[in-house]
Amino acid sequence: MNFNSFGRAGRYHSHSGRSRGRGGRGGGRHSGRGGRHHGNGNRNARPNTSNKDFNHVHFIEASGTMTTSSFNVAIQGCSHGELDSIYAALGAYLDETLNKFDPENGAQIDVLLCCGDVQTLRNTDDYHALAVPQKYKAMGDFYQYYSGAKLAPILTVMIGGNHEASNYLQELYYGGWVAPNIYYLGAAGVVNLCKLSPNKTSVSTLRIAGLSGIYKLHDYKLGRFEAPPYSQGELRSVYHTRHFDAERLRALASGPTVKHIDIMISHDWPRGIEQHGDVNKLIQQKPFFKQEIETNSLGSPANETLLHALKPRHWFAAHLHVKFQAEVRHVGAADNNADGEKKPSATPEANESTNFVGMESNEGICPNPNGTNIESLTDQMTRFLSLDKCLPKRRHLQVLHIEPLLTRSATNLDSVSDEDAKKSWLEYDPTWLAIHRRTEDWSQRTHNKVHIPQDELDQAPITSDELQDINSRLSSAASSRGGKRNTTIPLNFVQNVRPYDPTSRQQYGPARPMVGNPQTDEFLEMMGMEHKLTVPFCNTDNAGNARCREPLVMPVPEQRPVGDDNEINLDDDADEEINHKRAPLAMPAPKQVTNDVNEIDLGAENEAEDVAVNNADPGEIDLDDIDEAGDSVCYSSESAVKRPRV
Repeated sequence: MNFNSFGRAGRYHSHSGRSRGRGGRGGGRHSGRGGRHHGNGNRNARPNTSNKDFNHVHFIEASGTMTTSSFNVAIQGCSHGELDSIYAALGAYLDETLNKFDPENGAQIDVLLCCGDVQTLRNTDDYHALAVPQKYKAMGDFYQYYSGAKLAPILTVMIGGNHEASNYLQELYYGGWVAPNIYYLGAAGVVNLCKLSPNKTSVSTLRIAGLSGIYKLHDYKLGRFEAPPYSQGELRSVYHTRHFDAERLRALASGPTVKHIDIMISHDWPRGIEQHGDVNKLIQQKPFFKQEIETNSLGSPANETLLHALKPRHWFAAHLHVKFQAEVRHVGAADNNADGEKKPSATPEANESTNFVGMESNEGICPNPNGTNIESLTDQMTRFLSLDKCLPKRRHLQVLHIEPLLTRSATNLDSVSDEDAKKSWLEYDPTWLAIHRRTEDWSQRTHNKVHIPQDELDQAPITSDELQDINSRLSSAASSRGGKRNTTIPLNFVQNVRPYDPTSRQQYGPARPMVGNPQTDEFLEMMGMEHKLTVPFCNTDNAGNARCREPLVMPVPEQRPVGDDNEINLDDDADEEINHKRAPLAMPAPKQVTNDVNEIDLGAENEAEDVAVNNADPGEIDLDDIDEAGDSVCYSSESAVKRPRV
């Protein structure tokens, strides 16, 4: 892989593959329009490269100050199955930039955070659980990581969006490894990202929380009634955020010990967040957002509540397919009505080149006139960043250097090798586990409204006794595995269905019922909890498996009223036309096609606006970037061309 830097700091080309991509400033199938920042000063020149064949172009911007103690965090918007392309871009960025910072020891990306629409398809059966238009269904790259043919080169943490293999994620409701080194936070979840100091004397921690799915009012307070095989309505409602999941996260604000959240990940935006950034530029890029902005209905009310309750240092999102930054100052935030009756006040947009750099200094102190330290600043400000999807001319990937607020002495780590000492790892969050155990009864498989006592966890927060119980359970589980670090999340990934084999003539079968997952079984056993929204693992490839049982089937509910046909639905969900009666799905065998990969837009919900925003004339091919100050372009990988689609 060749890698050429040009232009402003933090913007790069990476090249690999067998054929050139389509367009771009400095190369591609049509040679582009050249680049303004190439080293030879020729506006029409191509980037310097010794590799004549390439089709990856990535501009990755870095924010923050990189130090020996900082976490190097990569954030990806909507992935849409393009894991190969994302990892390749970060690998090139790592070789060219981070390793130059510490050439002797070698730096690395500590974690990749994927903000939904990862599309964790294991095999063709998962097409039945993927809510995308039929013509856009493709296997993507994930099955190779699930099968073990490839290993994710970076520890990856993901949440779910509205274009997912929902059956697989539902099996891991409490979180778990969807593939080796790729961890799903669950419907809602909290983990601690940890790494050793260079001298192995201390462990630094970032606390990461996440909420999967998107907000829909008509499903928000219902139970999780969906179970595969999904009806057409359930195929969409299954990824709608639920009230009890959001309330569990909100309870973190009244935790007995650590209350702060370093990073919050969601798929859709907190409602009203656009008022804290350059809203005029957003409307210029996405003019059809204007009406929702004016009525304060753009984004999720649930996320808005969490934003003001948790006050995370950083909030990362995707879904709306646009890069957008904002700063939320939480002074007086309690006066904001998270239910939507009061619109949050706007604050000036922070300059992109300095928005994050000044906030993380070598000493963990924010240089400001009042001398406020970074911990005080955490109570006042959230830096919001939403990224695009991984397609040509999209700003979808960014790297942040974040200083940790928490460190602890390193114990039981004397035998860790120098190589392993460089690797980050994930740990359970005891407070989050205690909240889940306390609120187990909230998890109900019902189509009715789930009653949650108002402010129950605010009035009776998690106690030290409950935390001690969780720590005892973690210690016992770690001992049974022979581990030393009690809170470390075990590397217990298991393939629970056969992976896709592109060399065989596989045919679509009927949609399967939920098969469960051994990771969920192990987690619930450790927690002393029951399967309420999941089922015990049933290996459907082994008909004699004694653990198999009949799938959970919910009674058919009454059909909800059909919505306004003239309503604009940005999610391409057709949620207004939900019919919960089950119907068998019949799908043809996958086809091998060789269409131009750059023509594929898996985020079909914004297909029309993509043309309008990126090209003044919809028939014109714009080989230049959509914004002269743009900072990120990704060309889909050559391997994506020949994929089974239906």
